Amino acid sequence: MNILMVVGKASHSMGTFVASLSGVLSLQNEDDISIIAEPTTAKHYRLQRVLPLWVIPTWKPHLIRSNLSRIKRARAAIAAADVVHAHGRSAAIYVMLLTAFMPSRPPVLVSLYELADERQDTLASKLFFRWLGTKASRLTGSSLNLAATIDAQTSTDASVSFLVSPRVEKLRANPLSNRRQRVERWAQLAQSERLKNRGQLVLVVGSVEAEKRLDLFVKAMEKVTYPATAVVVGDGNPQLLAQLRSQGTDAQVSFLGWRKNLDVWYEAASVLVVTSQWESLGFVAQEAMSQGLPVVAEPVGRLRDILLSTRDATELARGDSVNLPPESGVGGLLVHAANVEETAAAITRLLSEPELWYEKQAEARQRSWDWPTIADISRKWLQYYRQAIANTTKSRRVLESQPAPHEPDLSPVNPAKVGM
Repeated sequence: MNILMVVGKASHSMGTFVASLSGVLSLQNEDDISIIAEPTTAKHYRLQRVLPLWVIPTWKPHLIRSNLSRIKRARAAIAAADVVHAHGRSAAIYVMLLTAFMPSRPPVLVSLYELADERQDTLASKLFFRWLGTKASRLTGSSLNLAATIDAQTSTDASVSFLVSPRVEKLRANPLSNRRQRVERWAQLAQSERLKNRGQLVLVVGSVEAEKRLDLFVKAMEKVTYPATAVVVGDGNPQLLAQLRSQGTDAQVSFLGWRKNLDVWYEAASVLVVTSQWESLGFVAQEAMSQGLPVVAEPVGRLRDILLSTRDATELARGDSVNLPPESGVGGLLVHAANVEETAAAITRLLSEPELWYEKQAEARQRSWDWPTIADISRKWLQYYRQAIANTTKSRRVLESQPAPHEPDLSPVNPAKVGM
């Protein structure tokens, strides 16, 4: 099977998932996997078998000519594929435009990832979902909420493609660390990082971007009433980082930049905090919970599926009004991140109440065992690919078996024969 994946500019979680899925598919099968990827995405996530056929926005004449060549070669790559899998909106649009005038194209499957509610509910998004529903062989949403949104706008049933960090399988196999062990590990880590140890480690992991709302974390830490050390691991917008560092002085929040070995941070922390306005995949929360690290977060985007019971997540996806007390979080405490007092209170509770902490640790680890492995997910996608190919082949056979329409005889009439 010749599988072509297409991915545009990707977030950390999306890029990691595409790299993992394509890698596992290549190892598990004799299938030929190739990827058309936006250049920075291909480089950052070290994607393999990349075809440099993503169009580069430009007005320079020589680059426009290069783009025309890319489009021609991309159409040829699509035509040669047995199935195409587009990840994200930009990739879906790119593929649909490339195949718009193809007389015969392979089936196209589209994976969509969470956007903020207000972005999903715009007229443009609704029209996009409807248009895509008429073009794609299968649509999948990365959460119950997104799948429900797609279903409401299209005549197709969108599947929920539950995405899991490829690191979860390894992390959840590690023995759980108790509070004392975490404090000891944090003391060693603080010394190696030359950080002042003011108490248990309260951790944030992620890119420094506006949508992460790290200013809310800084403000919340100013109101935490139990000895704690706040650390943000991640890089991003330099100007925002400088601003946050100046704000974090009073709250004594340390911004360290990116660290390769996140495991040691998950093992040393007592609480993971997520203040994001939206989480498209929530891989950091998954990885932390797999290590038995309780989470304080607002259930937005994919975090709904990760931190809520199936019943609560389903009711929210249907648009039902659900009252969610902090303790209803699975593996953590739920908050409204914009309410810094609420976030601070949740952090303080987990730091100061061992019984609650161990309860949430057990829930976090147990929830992680409910998630599929990347191998499980790849087998599911292979099933989707084969089904789409079979349906497309069947449709073509039906069309080919239909008799050609009757054409009237338009040859000129010989007047001499009329009336004979």
